[in-house]
Amino acid sequence: MKKKILIDRNAKKELGEFVEKIQIEFEAYFMILGEKGKFDFPESKKVDKNLFELRIKFKGEYRGFYSYVGKDYIIILHFFIKKTKKTPIRNIKTARRRLKQYE
Repeated sequence: MKKKILIDRNAKKELGEFVEKIQIEFEAYFMILGEKGKFDFPESKKVDKNLFELRIKFKGEYRGFYSYVGKDYIIILHFFIKKTKKTPIRNIKTARRRLKQYE
C-alpha cells in the first residue's frame, strides 16, 4: 500500500549531517518504504507503540525513527548515530516529542 513520506524539518537537518552515502541509503529506503508501506527486520524494527527504527550499517550504525500518521502518511522523525548496544532513551524521547506535532 503506497504511503506519502514526510520528513520533519529537524530530522532533515540531522540527516544532512551524515556522509553522502548514508543520506543516499536513507533516501532509497524512504522510496521503498513509500512504495511498500513497511519494512521488516533487519531493515526496520518496532521500538515503541507508534515508533519504528530504520537501520543502516556502514562504518557505524545509523538509525532513523519514523511513524505512521493516518492511513496515508509516514513521518520521518529523528536521525542519529548509534554508539551503544541499546538505543538511547533520549533519542526515543526526541522522536516521540516530534511525533506529537503530527498526531
